[in-house]
Amino acid sequence: MNNQKGSTDNQQRLQTIHQMITQAKGHIQNSSFYLLLWGWIVAAGSLGHYLLLEFSSIAHPEWAWSIVVVGIIASVVKGINDRRSSGIATYGEHLMTMIWVTFLINYFIILIFIAKINFYITPVILVLTAGSVFLSGILLKFKPLKWGAGFIWVMSIVAFMVPLPYQLLATTVAIGGGYLIPGYILKNNER
Repeated sequence: MNNQKGSTDNQQRLQTIHQMITQAKGHIQNSSFYLLLWGWIVAAGSLGHYLLLEFSSIAHPEWAWSIVVVGIIASVVKGINDRRSSGIATYGEHLMTMIWVTFLINYFIILIFIAKINFYITPVILVLTAGSVFLSGILLKFKPLKWGAGFIWVMSIVAFMVPLPYQLLATTVAIGGGYLIPGYILKNNER
């Protein structure tokens, strides 16, 4: 009888471990969704801003960044749906959320004091982005994100050295190499 009880306990432990692994895989899938969503939104915003700045007479080319609203709505809806379907967030999911909440707090502080830095925030935002991508790579134990962060850091240095229109192009390249490529690799690994 004890052997049967021990076997049942072992099966329950294995089932618990299996559920934890399944939750972790779900977290990785969420990560690729957000990387790809925000990668494309930031690339579109920066490239759109560049094109409007250089090739149009629009008074406010920065309005190209209005596309961010789509990302916010999509992120909130996806987050709510994921929370409802999984029920409980893992510690890793909580840490990932806190990494990006920290990024947003830093971002909004920079926006508030944008005039103090002469409205050239692109390189600073790239530095913050690289840090958050690097920490996400560590948390997910995913080397392409760490390499992507390194690429974003290099492009932030480039952005510090060029005028605004080229900072926008540097951002587009940085996000393509540091966000989108790792995002697609991560999505491919989900399969």
